[in-house]
Amino acid sequence: MYSFTGTNLSPDIRTISIQNIENSTGEGPSNLTQVVTDNLKDYYRRNTNLAIVQGEGDLQIAGQIVSFTYSPAAIQREGQQDIASLNRLTLGLQIRFANVKQPEKDFERTFTISQDFPQNVDVTQLSTAQIEQMSEQLVVDVFNKTVADW
Repeated sequence: MYSFTGTNLSPDIRTISIQNIENSTGEGPSNLTQVVTDNLKDYYRRNTNLAIVQGEGDLQIAGQIVSFTYSPAAIQREGQQDIASLNRLTLGLQIRFANVKQPEKDFERTFTISQDFPQNVDVTQLSTAQIEQMSEQLVVDVFNKTVADW
């Protein structure tokens, strides 16, 4: 079966359960888990005909944030000192996916995304929109792996 969103789902798959994403790092904004969980649910709701259920769906997604790191990138030497001209935020999301109807498609995988910011921007200065954008790209990657077979 093919659709314009690229999904490749058997007609007998009708439901999906998406558990609340946990933050095992303790880092990041306090609403990070809610942002990622909501983005997952919203994306599947908009791009599939699957009903999102609380219990065990035909498809099941659970996961945790395993990386929220802000580190120097693009190191440059100025005089006797190395300084970062950019800082990089890396967000990692470990996903456990189960397909009840086709268990051979089950997987556990970590999805990561990084984005560079000017060195004068501290991680606490990042806007909600910037973190939301990174989360949305991770959600697209998860979606493609789970229902688009990409």
